[in-house]
Amino acid sequence: MKKIIFVFALFAVAASASAQDKIVRKARELKNEIQDLVANPERTEKETMQMNMKLAQCMEMIEPTLTSPDTKKELANAWDIKAQLHSYILSPLLDKAIAKQETDTAQLAQNIYASLDAIQKCFEATQALGLKGEKDQYTMANKLNVIKFRPIVAYCGQMFFQNQQFPQAVDAFKRWMNYPTTYTILGDDAQTMAEDDQTPQIAYYTCLAAYFGKDYATVSEFMPQARKYTQEKNQVNQLYLTSIIEQGDTATWLKAAQEVVLEDPESNDGVAQNVLAYYFTKGDFATAGSFVDKLLETDATSKLGNYAKGLVFMNDHKYLDAITYFDKAIEADPEYSDAYYNAGVCYSNHGYDINDGLTGKKMTQQQYNAAVAPVREAYRKAEPYFLKVKELEPDNAPKWASRLATVYYILEDKAKQKEYEKLAGY
Repeated sequence: MKKIIFVFALFAVAASASAQDKIVRKARELKNEIQDLVANPERTEKETMQMNMKLAQCMEMIEPTLTSPDTKKELANAWDIKAQLHSYILSPLLDKAIAKQETDTAQLAQNIYASLDAIQKCFEATQALGLKGEKDQYTMANKLNVIKFRPIVAYCGQMFFQNQQFPQAVDAFKRWMNYPTTYTILGDDAQTMAEDDQTPQIAYYTCLAAYFGKDYATVSEFMPQARKYTQEKNQVNQLYLTSIIEQGDTATWLKAAQEVVLEDPESNDGVAQNVLAYYFTKGDFATAGSFVDKLLETDATSKLGNYAKGLVFMNDHKYLDAITYFDKAIEADPEYSDAYYNAGVCYSNHGYDINDGLTGKKMTQQQYNAAVAPVREAYRKAEPYFLKVKELEPDNAPKWASRLATVYYILEDKAKQKEYEKLAGY
């Protein structure tokens, strides 16, 4: 008795599987009728209504067979039908987009994604069923559609971005970026797609849309590829650093900022200044010095690199060493006012230190005159630097007036001392 029941059970399963496959074959017949209507550009309004009704009917018919375990031999067929149905819906939307007419981007995207995903499922089913050669009626045509659809996916991303629908734009751009790995139907063509010349540009748009949507994880994911987009290198780097700093990750920002600067110091002067300003504000001159050394290894004539190296030595009270680098910065930019100013300060500080070392020493007048001569010489060397600052910034007397007043006090030029004291406001 048990054996008979078992036989009936097998018969029931077989009948169910046969029924599902039969539905797929009927759906194929209906799909072919729809295809004929779609292909007729002169169809009447009534025929268009019939086409849309049959589309809905066929979609409803095929949907349960896609997930039913009883769909066996016709599973690839079922997915292929679904892919084509969505392509029929897609076609008039695409025509509008090409004609630059108002298009429902959401519907366009929905149907192209559904068609692509169904094509991939169809391919997987052909592999599972072992369909090859003449038995595989789907792969070649479907692969061509996958290749053809990729630019449309990018178009959807662009339209979503323009409409400030950033999550949808990110989704579209990510689909484009992940195309070579998502759609294994591409086979050997996947590598060619992965190395497409547009990849860095689309990666940048992916990051930009993600940034506006505050999706920082996606920015991080695609930024390495976006940074290969050399046509907009500065904008890419700005996006790269801004997205990091907005997350409050200072340590990562410092590392990334230095990386950006060292790749192209000339184009990232502002970034380098921000890095150095951070270290100088924190009083971390050792780390600043290390960064500056790398910068100068990349470009020994760097205005900023030499200026910053001067600041590092200046902070360490190595004034004459600092002046050497300030002079190099001035050589790179003869109107670099801050470099002139700090060189003058270094000469003044050098003279002050010499003078401070004389305090408490008993000397004859002759000895004293000889001892203070280097002091006066240091301030004499400071004078032309401060005068240059005055020339470059004539309206900024607070910057240079008091410094020049001190120089002339040391040089015992009382007339000029009073002149600059007046300009300094005392």
